[in-house]
Amino acid sequence: AHDSALTTAAVSAAHDSALTAAAVAEINSHLPPEVRLFGGCTVRKSFHCRECASSRSYEYLLPASALGGMGVAEFDAVLSTFEGSHKVHNFCSGLRGKGWGCWEHDGESWPLALDPSRRQGAAFAYRSVLFCGVHRSVVLRGQEHLVLRIAGVSFMLHQIRHMIGTALAIAHGLVPRDTLALALRSPLQVDISPLAPGAGLLLDEIRWFDLGKRAEDLAFPPSAHAAAEAFKEASLYPHIAERLASEESLERFLGRMRDSFGGAKHYSAADYARLRRVNAGLAEATSRRGAG
Repeated sequence: AHDSALTTAAVSAAHDSALTAAAVAEINSHLPPEVRLFGGCTVRKSFHCRECASSRSYEYLLPASALGGMGVAEFDAVLSTFEGSHKVHNFCSGLRGKGWGCWEHDGESWPLALDPSRRQGAAFAYRSVLFCGVHRSVVLRGQEHLVLRIAGVSFMLHQIRHMIGTALAIAHGLVPRDTLALALRSPLQVDISPLAPGAGLLLDEIRWFDLGKRAEDLAFPPSAHAAAEAFKEASLYPHIAERLASEESLERFLGRMRDSFGGAKHYSAADYARLRRVNAGLAEATSRRGAG
């Protein structure tokens, strides 16, 4: 968890047991200003805040200057590639399998990270991203910052930070853009996702939808949304921007990324060409197996 993370308590207007505005204000009067409660209510006995969560939305605060020479619209388009249900073994920590060897095609090979014999790949490697893109921009410390929004059903360890790192590597011309879509579809091991700093990451909202009732277990009323947005603007965004600037974590990350992905230790243009050929052969073999 990050100290800049925002966890908000949802209030359901349908609950008679919801905290009143006066009760919320009373609780907040005993809390430090950097910690705020926006509401609360009684939940069913079997409710578990983590297990019952149906979706999660995160934000990542990024100085616009970090995009290198790429424009905001193009960066947004790169991020949107992550939307949908994909294999994410190349964009998280600890999900890659071992012992699968390499896939051979026309005398060339590439390491495998998942079992290629399974038609849809390992189910555990899939995650669904509902939205990934540039949400808006804000001015902090006299500089434009982008608020990136990433929403999904669930995420693997460090997945969002690897996603942001990949988009930045593409923005700086260190990774070919088409490799991103390839790495999301293929069981091959494709190392294109540096780990972006955690200081920019913000847990914004959790939703709890009860499939049995076909209704929200808890829901944010407009007043709670407005209060949370105001708190982010006044406290969280400036705090994150200050941390990014004072710790220079983003500058160090970008420097390491350029050294690693731009050097001889990483993939060359010839390597990327080989990856495309081997992956095409793997996709063709998988298609034939499925047709058979």
